[in-house]
Amino acid sequence: MPKHVYVLKADLAGFSRVNRTIAVRSDQTLVDVHLALQAAFDWDDDHLYSFWLDGKFWSGGGDEYTHPWHANEPNPLGAFWIGPVPQSAEISLDRLGLSENQRIAYIFDFGDEWRVRLTVRQIIADDGQPYPRLLKSAGDAPPQYADYEEIEDVA
Repeated sequence: MPKHVYVLKADLAGFSRVNRTIAVRSDQTLVDVHLALQAAFDWDDDHLYSFWLDGKFWSGGGDEYTHPWHANEPNPLGAFWIGPVPQSAEISLDRLGLSENQRIAYIFDFGDEWRVRLTVRQIIADDGQPYPRLLKSAGDAPPQYADYEEIEDVA
């Protein structure tokens, strides 16, 4: 089967003018999408993340794909997940049945909850270029962490 490329627009929730457009080859995985988003928004890859293919954050009814270490694990209370158990993000995009205009929800860092709304803008033929890659960047992404050195000591 010939490879193709997914062009994904990534809108950073809460920051209306901050978005990125990335391209990922169909034989690459959601882990590759995650890493491309990390680079595009200048984030450190030091937290868990999940994708929901129904486009809804924390959806209990949609297909959730999460950090490979976190997938298929019991929750911290020893019981299993409420709802479907998340699957590993180490799945190739060509196995997901993605379509143009499909929306995908992505959360990075379950504590700070950086929310990104992904939209499949195009599915195009593979042109042999290296992927994943950043195609377009709009707006300055906020820093991943607050600059604690700038916070005054009020004690």
